[in-house]
Amino acid sequence: MVSPRLYFARMNENRRDNDWLSEDQLLEGCKEFFKSNDYSNIEYNKTFDQGGRTFSSPIVATKTTAYNENQEIDTIITIFKSKIRQYDLGFFGLIESITLDILDNYEQTNLMLVTDSLSYIPIIKNEEISVAIENMMRDGLFVLFLNHRYTYALFDKFENMTKPIPVYD
Repeated sequence: MVSPRLYFARMNENRRDNDWLSEDQLLEGCKEFFKSNDYSNIEYNKTFDQGGRTFSSPIVATKTTAYNENQEIDTIITIFKSKIRQYDLGFFGLIESITLDILDNYEQTNLMLVTDSLSYIPIIKNEEISVAIENMMRDGLFVLFLNHRYTYALFDKFENMTKPIPVYD
């Protein structure tokens, strides 16, 4: 276990404020994340049109898990935002709307916000951002932080962002 501040300091080591990941880098890192966590059936630019909003996701992946004699298929839909430094009403409103559409219209499916690991401190420290993210995470939003080496930190609960992080080899 390592403190979140130390984990993100190591993730962001030798990076400056102008070294944010591009959307292509987020896509590549997200693809690596899915592969390393046994997600299959990776699709690109998939459109979702159930519910009140039609939206397209840059990358979508599913994972089949066997529980006793039952199989569950979990799907993760992504949305990218490399640089989160300040509260963006339009962007956070969009994420909230999509999160609720997914909750209401798609079973075993979650939205995952994919962002640069440099966004960690603004998300934790900026009250408007942290409250918005925390509320959406209660509705099923995941947050994936990536760095330039495609090291990642995935959170499904906001409170886990400030707790010690388990580190695996």
